[in-house]
Amino acid sequence: MADQFIKTITKNKYFRAFALNGTNLVRQATAAHETSRLASVVLGRGLLATSLTAQSVLKGEERMAIQINGRGPIGNVVVEADAKGSVRGYVTNDKLASIFDENNQLDVAQAVGTNGFLQITKFAPYSNPYIGQSQLVSGEIGDDFTYYLAQSEQIPSVVGVSVYMNDDDSVKSAGGFLVQALPDATDEAIDQLEVDLKNMKPLSDMLIENYTPLKILEAIFGEGEVEILQVAGVGLAAEPTKDAYREMLTTLPAVEIQAMIDEDNGAEIVGKFSGKRYFFTPEELTDVILEINANNAD
Repeated sequence: MADQFIKTITKNKYFRAFALNGTNLVRQATAAHETSRLASVVLGRGLLATSLTAQSVLKGEERMAIQINGRGPIGNVVVEADAKGSVRGYVTNDKLASIFDENNQLDVAQAVGTNGFLQITKFAPYSNPYIGQSQLVSGEIGDDFTYYLAQSEQIPSVVGVSVYMNDDDSVKSAGGFLVQALPDATDEAIDQLEVDLKNMKPLSDMLIENYTPLKILEAIFGEGEVEILQVAGVGLAAEPTKDAYREMLTTLPAVEIQAMIDEDNGAEIVGKFSGKRYFFTPEELTDVILEINANNAD
């Protein structure tokens, strides 16, 4: 099931704002990777922030890949997303044990680290990739995307993301918002937005109370103060099928496929983004070798 995403503009035309309920996609991603409690929060925040950013800066067939490396124990956070609402990602250390801060809350910043960068690569048809990079400012992910958008995209923005966990380490709720100032935004309006964001109910509380994406934005700007421009679905990108992975194997030298048979009695492919495993028997790999040889003979 796809989660709901909305794109809006404030009635005074000072801001455009995006919000999404990403509970299902974060649940599916963390279940597929069997992530630990802390890794689930980090991965979920990465998926949410990337989804929001993709919807704000991409169009058509464009897509983006983000990498966060703060040199923390979680390792790399890698997420890909497109303009159509598909997203997928993983963290290097998906079994990281819980780390707590002084308030006994999961310490995302320490897990991610701050001695590194957020890098975003944007891909568009028929053009070279665009790579933007900014330093990590907090390791909390939402703040780091906020800083990136201001520095690399020159778009004054605020990104808020939250993943709330159940006692059994499953995902209870996940969602976020992104607010961007438009050219007509006055200094007074921006100052007021900062005040409103500081005074609003915590995002995690709103998600627990089942706030819709629209209600989250109305909690920021006021009831009836935003106009919906788009409602769309956001969900995990489709995993390549076993047939697709077989096609990839046919691009390898036949000697490498034979080594898989001789040394491992088959081959197991693990999808980095999905965690799914596909096993190829010696007989299946022998068929792959026959196809490789036939293609090379043409």
